[in-house]
Amino acid sequence: MAAGSDAIAGITHVTKFSPDDFTYLNTGTKVVMKAGAADLIETELERLGCRKVMVITGPSASRSAAFGEISAALGHRLVSVVSDIPAHTPEDFVMRSADEARSRGIDGLLAFGGGSASDCAKAIAIVLAEGGSISEHSSSFTPPDDFRPKELHQPKLPIIAVPTTASAAEVTPGLGVRGADGRKMLFWDVKLCPRLIVLDPEANLEVPSRVMAETGMNALAHCVEGLYSRLRNPISEAIAHQGLKMLASGLPAMVAEPDNTNHRARVLAGAHLSGMVISNARVGIHHAICHCLGAHAGLGHGESNSIMLPYAMAFNGDAAAGEFVEMAVSLGAERTTAINNPTDIAVERVRALQRVIGVPSRLRDTKIERRALPHVAAQTLLDRGVFFNPRRVETAEPILDILEAAW
Repeated sequence: MAAGSDAIAGITHVTKFSPDDFTYLNTGTKVVMKAGAADLIETELERLGCRKVMVITGPSASRSAAFGEISAALGHRLVSVVSDIPAHTPEDFVMRSADEARSRGIDGLLAFGGGSASDCAKAIAIVLAEGGSISEHSSSFTPPDDFRPKELHQPKLPIIAVPTTASAAEVTPGLGVRGADGRKMLFWDVKLCPRLIVLDPEANLEVPSRVMAETGMNALAHCVEGLYSRLRNPISEAIAHQGLKMLASGLPAMVAEPDNTNHRARVLAGAHLSGMVISNARVGIHHAICHCLGAHAGLGHGESNSIMLPYAMAFNGDAAAGEFVEMAVSLGAERTTAINNPTDIAVERVRALQRVIGVPSRLRDTKIERRALPHVAAQTLLDRGVFFNPRRVETAEPILDILEAAW
């Protein structure tokens, strides 16, 4: 399904969807699966004309051997390193980093690490190009039907990304930043897509399999939500099914043999496909909840995704029964079984995957307190993911029911 207006990946201001028309956005990013990324990155920066590069990474990623190799390869081009990104990319951190980039005359950004590194690089690029504060450029959503993306017109600095998790944040034109009030601000601009993404399975061996498992559930959720999003289309659906197959087989294999680069490569590729899915189809109530569990309760995004996905799927079952049949098959179920009870079968396949790869499955086992759930539900209602969800949500009550079920 697609929106009736198409300025930014199919959307400007939308309240109506057509079942037949669609717009598919191809960002033109170069993607390379290659062990040892340093030489490739140096060549690409030369092609892009980048002479002063800021590297954005996290504390753990900055201690890796791969990061050291990339830093050495950058040589004189490396003029600034941001290596202490807090989780969920806080607004004040973005602004300080943008000031640093501006003062040093940065002309290229390299994100090395997980979702926060990619989101921070994109946010810096927005501030440098558009001016003002990052909060001025976020989209707005008034439930249940008034979604207004903020159009960002200026050219953006080139971004190169080397992801070390399966979050797929580096793939999409979108990003999230946690505001000073704890709200998750969301942004969208195709000009933010990296010019190059390097998927390096050898470097990924340094990432704990637990981290890859939890962030892999985030990637799986991209594919699931893309299949029943109100903005889905035949191209994103095809990519989502392939992503599901790769992740459903790759994640258990990677957990069983964490030193196998082939398994790591399969997970990285499946995650990349999941990012391609939501670059067009967008996410729904599951990610809306996970955004708020992170911004307002401090849970890791992979942790939230690992827990919440089966509950969000069950919530949407009646609204997307047809989509659940094919989803269950891509997750490994027999078609004859899936046809009779598609939602339950698909949900059970996800629960089985949770058990096999050892990710968390209950909110009560996290640091969140149960009394925080009503606030998370109220904030979720304001997240744009609710707009793309197949089942209409007008109040916070059904969202709280999902959270209580997950508790």
